Amino acid sequence: MAYDDKTMMTDMLSTQKFIASNYNNYAGECASKQAKSKLMKILSEEHDIQFKIFENMQAKGWYETAPAPRDKLNQAVQTHISSATNLKKEPEKKAKKRIKKK
Repeated sequence: MAYDDKTMMTDMLSTQKFIASNYNNYAGECASKQAKSKLMKILSEEHDIQFKIFENMQAKGWYETAPAPRDKLNQAVQTHISSATNLKKEPEKKAKKRIKKK
């Protein structure tokens, strides 16, 4: 069975996404900074390969992306900023509760 270029590129992109996802998980579970640094380097390289495949597919019209509406983009940014801010505040809240209990 012969596959056309689009099918092979789609498979390559899916594979790269899978590989990058695994390296991301591995990097998050490293026991040493040296191992994490190495895995982060590999992860970056895998993302670069993935992006090159994506760009190639997009140039051929095989992977179309619609531009995000500005209001949806702003909403997503605000949501992530809010989440990050809340994550930073959680340890502070817990510390204040521990201090009050003493």
